[in-house]
Amino acid sequence: PRGARSMLVRLPYQRRAVTESAKTKRGRNAEHRGRWAEMMCLARLWLTGWRVIAHRFAGKRGSGLGEIDIIAKRGNVIAFIEVKARHTIDAALESISQTQRQRIQAAAAQFVAHRPVYNDCQIRFDAMVLSSRAWPQHIADAWRPD
Repeated sequence: PRGARSMLVRLPYQRRAVTESAKTKRGRNAEHRGRWAEMMCLARLWLTGWRVIAHRFAGKRGSGLGEIDIIAKRGNVIAFIEVKARHTIDAALESISQTQRQRIQAAAAQFVAHRPVYNDCQIRFDAMVLSSRAWPQHIADAWRPD
């Protein structure tokens, strides 16, 4: 596109190189940062005694259920954890919208409903936030279901 900063990218299924828009590049970079943040959070959980049950759990496509970044268990507590990386911790917490919380809660209900072994566990919705050059902070009970 004229006036847009772009770079040539060769995709495996195409014979010719195509230009990558700035928007596509930002999306790819955001995905990369998100995966890195999740790996940092997984390491933090493991070092603090949590056992990760699932990573990037998503309900059926088109069901309206949200993706849960991390599901972890320690003792009798199952934590459904949303990971956010922002410049400040406050910005990370504010970025978890009410709609996103409802979708995560619906996915958590589906997860527990299909796994009766977790029926006796205490369910909690946590957040793990990363700010610039800081170790992830685990915020227990970041929100409660409606």
